[in-house]
Amino acid sequence: ASHNYADALTKSILFFEGQRSGKLPQDQRMTWRKDSALNDGADIGVDLTGGYYDAGDNVKFTFPMAFTATVLAWSVLEFGDSMGPDQHHALNAIRWATDFLMKATNKPDTVYFQVGHGQEDHNCWQRPEDMDTPRAVFAATIEKPSSDVSAEIAAALAATSIVFKYSDQAYSATLLSRAKKVFEFGHKHRGRYSENYAKPPGAVCPFYCSGGIAEDDLAWGAMWLFKATNYDHYYWNSAVNSSKILNHNLHEFGWEGKNAGINVLVST
Repeated sequence: ASHNYADALTKSILFFEGQRSGKLPQDQRMTWRKDSALNDGADIGVDLTGGYYDAGDNVKFTFPMAFTATVLAWSVLEFGDSMGPDQHHALNAIRWATDFLMKATNKPDTVYFQVGHGQEDHNCWQRPEDMDTPRAVFAATIEKPSSDVSAEIAAALAATSIVFKYSDQAYSATLLSRAKKVFEFGHKHRGRYSENYAKPPGAVCPFYCSGGIAEDDLAWGAMWLFKATNYDHYYWNSAVNSSKILNHNLHEFGWEGKNAGINVLVST
């Protein structure tokens, strides 16, 4: 049997439109999806609308969302010229994430890493347009830092700044400026949110709580900043953090383990 891989790739980009949160645009192709979660963050005076729902649930986890944006941006940088009309949709998918990441890092020394109570949301199966579960907001601060999430957001913003460097220079510059600030926050204030938000049980952990260290995330973020700026400072920052994970086996590449991706970036 023949397989239409081009169609599969097209649908892989279309998938993200089904995961959108917030006020949907007029060119939304999945028309069965409607506006949702329009008050996210309002109870604490912050606009955290937009972004992507994680899966079949209605929680917005910033950590894997940022990683997704980074890899999508990387895909466009490597293969964008081969995407045809889907390149436009891929750029929209990336920007939908980075627009949210900008909101999640708009307050100095604060990174909003989750919207929605993990367990309570998972206990209630409902479409996002109708959800009535708590939209609790969780943030990393100087007192409760999150180097892993901060560094991944920095990677996403830096990678995306390269993607839009010529097509939208103002947006690119804004992303890069924020990437530097968020990376510095994560680099200066070390810690993982899984260490600081183990309680109350089920609210944050065990969902996307890193069981390892944050040095791979910091090395990953620094390397993307190096790619975006060509500043040697970021290259050596990545090297220092990478030296702490040299003995880690490269079993996979994903939101929790960046080692393999770092090696590829360093070699290109």
